Amino acid sequence: MHTRPCLKVIAAGLLVATSAAWAKITPDEAAQLGLTGTPLTPVGAERAGNADGSIPEWTGGIEKPPANFTPGGQWVDPFPDDKPLFTITAQNYSQYEGKLSAGQVAMFKQYPDSFRMHVYPTRRSASFPDWVYEATRQQALNAEMCPGWDTEGHVCLQNHVDGGGYPFPIPKNAFEVGWNHYLAYQGQSIEGTMDAPLIDSLGNRVDVIMEQWQSWMWWVPKAERPASEWFHSRGGPLLCDAFQVKQPPRQSGLIGGGCNFAQEVDFQSYLYVPGQRRVRKAPEIGFQDSPSFGSDGQRTVSSRWQWWFGGKESRHELKLNGKKELFVPYNAYALADPAKRPDDIFGKKHVNQDLVRYELHRVWEVEATLKAGQRHLYKRIVAHIDEDTWHGMSHEAYDARDRLWRMGEAYVLNLYDSRSHLIWGDQLVDMVNGRYTTFFGWYGNLGAGQPTVGLLKDSTIDAEIFTPQGMRKFGTR
Repeated sequence: MHTRPCLKVIAAGLLVATSAAWAKITPDEAAQLGLTGTPLTPVGAERAGNADGSIPEWTGGIEKPPANFTPGGQWVDPFPDDKPLFTITAQNYSQYEGKLSAGQVAMFKQYPDSFRMHVYPTRRSASFPDWVYEATRQQALNAEMCPGWDTEGHVCLQNHVDGGGYPFPIPKNAFEVGWNHYLAYQGQSIEGTMDAPLIDSLGNRVDVIMEQWQSWMWWVPKAERPASEWFHSRGGPLLCDAFQVKQPPRQSGLIGGGCNFAQEVDFQSYLYVPGQRRVRKAPEIGFQDSPSFGSDGQRTVSSRWQWWFGGKESRHELKLNGKKELFVPYNAYALADPAKRPDDIFGKKHVNQDLVRYELHRVWEVEATLKAGQRHLYKRIVAHIDEDTWHGMSHEAYDARDRLWRMGEAYVLNLYDSRSHLIWGDQLVDMVNGRYTTFFGWYGNLGAGQPTVGLLKDSTIDAEIFTPQGMRKFGTR
């Protein structure tokens, strides 16, 4: 397992191009990236605003916390005086349809009495620590996709340098957008209590409470990673993730954890099952149609990031449709307010739209279409990736008849004390059965305090929980 150079996850023949066209960026291209005076921001977004000024120029984002922010306390809204410019409803959405996703249009049609979008001034609030900008520049000059990605389907990274960075800030294809998106910086470590509610078609909610420990090891220098070989093999880990279910009672005590790697993208993941009192290898937790833990089969693992392309073998062909201007959820500070309880946030049919702030932003659109002869829950997936943070903003998943089946949105905010961007939560609405789910969201709204987000060396995470050997000691039932 440790000697395979790459996993095959995208089939051959997707794009026809010379290998040089998809290599690391040149010094001339790198010169386009910068904090000031360059056409692109340090992570590759267009610095300029749009033609009519509704998307402003990026001028550095949020550079310091608001004056009323208390370190370690609630992330207060840095734009408290902003008011909606207008509200889109089922009665007027056709006026704005050119800047709405297919999923949003479907929501207006299916839930005309409750789905609405309050559109605020666009705040290009994205900002990162200076070391992230420098790491991106260095990574982009070195990192490459493994040979054969376009002819044999290899998906892995090679020649990448230590310490993170967005590998492809000037993307030339859907694969490079996918790598940036998956590795989007949200701190090196996250730990806290989360709720992943399941809401049925009648509006009844079951709260799935979990403790989660997460480390984006891609961004952690080798010298600061745990000493175990597990954290230094297969090109180095990308994401290490673990959780323990607290409720509902029938799932209480279940522990899952593992990592994926730059040269072994499929998660090496393990489960502690309380009834068996043993650790076992989990089924494939790739980014295919593997069911997400605790979702009652209502979402796939890839829904957590609004889409990604990993796993053992992708069954879809990927196409980059370029950039679009869309109204997307942004600066989700109202949803992060700990005064808002779950009953305030989760409506009968969807998340409480009065707590969602929408802004006009440029997004990359990636389309994944099922290849002939392959089987998958989704025939087609369309995902929208924010140019400023590389986080997934939304996606639509289509069934075998190419009918819109599920629509998802993610709620991201800048944690300005660390200048990282956390996916505070999401929702995935099933347009066929009327159910919706959320995943790992709204930590502070459970009375458990804010999550701890920051550098791995400053965290209290016991990284052994990410390993099969270490997980055994965490079992309590």
